[in-house]
Amino acid sequence: MLYGTIVIFGLLMVLLGYVIGRKIGQKEGFQKAMDYIPIALKIELYQKKKCPICNIKTTEVEEKN
Repeated sequence: MLYGTIVIFGLLMVLLGYVIGRKIGQKEGFQKAMDYIPIALKIELYQKKKCPICNIKTTEVEEKN
């Protein structure tokens, strides 16, 4: 009976560690994505010469001004 209790307690501790680690990992991953998005949008603008948000070529905007 004692071994069963120890095994169950050990499994619960492993599960608790997994849940906490997963939550922390999701928060860190979301923050990294939010930091990367502006850089990716700027790279796309420079490479394609097209605004990734409104899909207008930058040369069209320059001609209007």
